Amino acid sequence: MLYKQRHLLKYKDGNIDIIVKNTGFNAYFEEHLLDQFEYYAEFFQNAGIEISARRTYSQEILETLILIHKNRETLRQKLSTPRIFSSIFFENKDSKFLDGKPQLKKDILTILGVTKFPRESAKDQQYRLVVDCLDPKYILLCENIDFLKDPFEFRKNHIELWYLGGNNTKKLYEVPIDKIKFPIYYVCDWDFHGLEIYTRIKEILGNKGKAITLIVPTNPLLKPIKSGKHFSEWKVESLSGLERNAFLPGEIQLIETLINSNKWVEEQTIDPISIICEKKV
Repeated sequence: MLYKQRHLLKYKDGNIDIIVKNTGFNAYFEEHLLDQFEYYAEFFQNAGIEISARRTYSQEILETLILIHKNRETLRQKLSTPRIFSSIFFENKDSKFLDGKPQLKKDILTILGVTKFPRESAKDQQYRLVVDCLDPKYILLCENIDFLKDPFEFRKNHIELWYLGGNNTKKLYEVPIDKIKFPIYYVCDWDFHGLEIYTRIKEILGNKGKAITLIVPTNPLLKPIKSGKHFSEWKVESLSGLERNAFLPGEIQLIETLINSNKWVEEQTIDPISIICEKKV
């Protein structure tokens, strides 16, 4: 884009291996890219990773590394095998993803402050990952980890992100009440698995005297229940065996629509920010 559309970069005359700046590049960089550059440069410095063009990491991987860095103390205590770690933090990839990325794997170990992953598999992933913001007004509890890798818009809208690893709702028992100062929301896959987790979370928080709001997708994108690597299927029971009292009438209506059509809604297709901000709690 900078080369073909804005003509801010060009190849050095006679050498296409070298890129040089055109007039206007510095001004554009300072206005549009400097903040991002400084953000990632500070991360590399704090994490002890060499700032090098040899690390051609995508933005998604960079955000994953930042998430790992911010939660390194918690993760180090519950560290599992590299394939389990990969399946959690790089869930859109193969569980063997890190096997073919030795530099990325090395950088993760550097961030965690360990020399290697343990051989044994952790039986449970009892940790709570948090993406802080300076002025939180809401807490969003996510079933999947993807939103935590792209936290900028959430921070702008005063939303603190939480993720419980490995479907481990029990970790909420250990969260002190004074850490739940703000209205708490839950965003999830609208399938049996995601909604069943919600009922457990609602019960745990209810016992602490705290309420939770389920994010209901507007204009939901319905997917066939057997799509991709999706394995959660509806049960042949009333409301698929879910606790009916845990849901509001509108939520029940959507669940029944999904059951009757044998469809589901993927968490990543839901926009929780607009729904939370509309409520103006």
